[in-house]
Amino acid sequence: MKRFGVIGQPIAHSLSPLLHNTAFSLLGLDCSYEAFDIDPASLPAAIREFKDQGFVGLNVTIPHKESLLSLVDELSDEAKAVGAVNTVTLSGGRIRGDNTDVYGVAASLEQYRSEIRDRIVVLIGAGGSARAITYALIDRFAPAEIVIANRTQRRAQDLIADVEPYAKKTSLRAISVSDENLDRLMPSASVVINATPVGMFPLVDHSPIGDRTSFHSNQVVLDLIYTPLETRFLSLASKCGARTISGLEMFLHQGARSFEIWLGRRMPLEQIRPVILNQLHTRKTTAKP
Repeated sequence: MKRFGVIGQPIAHSLSPLLHNTAFSLLGLDCSYEAFDIDPASLPAAIREFKDQGFVGLNVTIPHKESLLSLVDELSDEAKAVGAVNTVTLSGGRIRGDNTDVYGVAASLEQYRSEIRDRIVVLIGAGGSARAITYALIDRFAPAEIVIANRTQRRAQDLIADVEPYAKKTSLRAISVSDENLDRLMPSASVVINATPVGMFPLVDHSPIGDRTSFHSNQVVLDLIYTPLETRFLSLASKCGARTISGLEMFLHQGARSFEIWLGRRMPLEQIRPVILNQLHTRKTTAKP
């Protein structure tokens, strides 16, 4: 049996095991997928142990995406550019790091390509996922400007310094998420993206920009969070007429790309989507207030 898993902390609410195990079942593959809560200090030892136990692949989530860079033998072009790893392949005694978040965000936004090119994008957050989003936008969509708004402006500036060599014709700017400039920028943005965990279950009443309602009907608003499916951030945007995209789309597409890297086969996403949606609905109805 081929063994796979997802590592992070916390990890209990991850739907990656359901996603991949459902795919294995549908395709009749002799594989298993588990979730592992790994403390950051234990990460190097844990990776060695996964390798020794014969694991084939791992997905990587918060807070390990950037730490994995120094623990792999080779990196894909996307992982190098982004400076973060979310997919690990263990083969032939070597460890390879990929970043399928780039593919995931590109697939999620593809239908709005014409509304991104030469426009302004506001990206909230500056962590590993924000790095993948920034690279995907400049590499595949060519917006005129990406404004990265983060709680600490310095971290947003560090992100820009790392990805600027790939920026081509897209200008990059860092501001504080609490900066009044954000209020002035929001109406001119064609796309607004939340790449922070703010608003994730159980703190579902939170939004990364508070209760700002400067969204409008010509905007596309994406939240990487998928628990809940409609975050407060997306709810505020929807009430203003914006078109919204749940983080479920990125979750499905990045997971499908990992699956393809490991097994050379396509994940049957449309058969799996209702399974994931049902689980999310079950969580919502059984969650304690």
